[in-house]
Amino acid sequence: MTTQITDLSSPQPVGPPPPFDPELAPVLEILTSLRSPDAYRLDNIVEMRKPVPGVETPTDEILSRGGTYSVEERAVPGPDGEPDISLLICLPKHATTPTPALYHIHGGGMIVGDNRFGLVEMLNLAEPMGMAVVSVEYRLAPETPHPGPVEDCYAGLVWVSDHAHELNIDPERIVLGGASAGGGLAAGVTLMARDRNGPAILAQLLLSPMLDDRSHSLPALSP
Repeated sequence: MTTQITDLSSPQPVGPPPPFDPELAPVLEILTSLRSPDAYRLDNIVEMRKPVPGVETPTDEILSRGGTYSVEERAVPGPDGEPDISLLICLPKHATTPTPALYHIHGGGMIVGDNRFGLVEMLNLAEPMGMAVVSVEYRLAPETPHPGPVEDCYAGLVWVSDHAHELNIDPERIVLGGASAGGGLAAGVTLMARDRNGPAILAQLLLSPMLDDRSHSLPALSP
């Protein structure tokens, strides 16, 4: 007996979006005050990539958490035949043994953002547990279509795992995390690591990930 997973290659009906929970109203007000929903258009990507007024990009000083973290940006090899990628590496200064690490992939709808975007929040989670944080900067769409962005993220993860001793990171305790588009890419990188016998992934931290629950990567099951 063979159990087949339903073929989802044909278009599926899409209903109206669910309503927002009333508790989200204050957050939506903040977001719309920073940038109008009308700005999110394919012909407006250049404008969307400009800094948002009132939202500051965190400096190395801010990321150092009062000097408890070292902060370094390093160019490392990208996917085969592709440009190098940038990793922003934040390491606990006073760790005496290899630390766990949070490998962070930023959000931004695949079209905006950089490796500092969302990093303060990741450090807020990592610092109490003495974790390192490494944030990857991947090439953005639409200039770089799939699989370019996820391949960039995977290449950065491989570099971190291969250089874990140099970074005082425990390669068996790497958590992949990201919000929105970063969460979707983190899930994809985890599957790539599984399928390619790549770095060990201890856990995932997927925050409102950009995922399609109609997709699957499992083969047909057989006894």
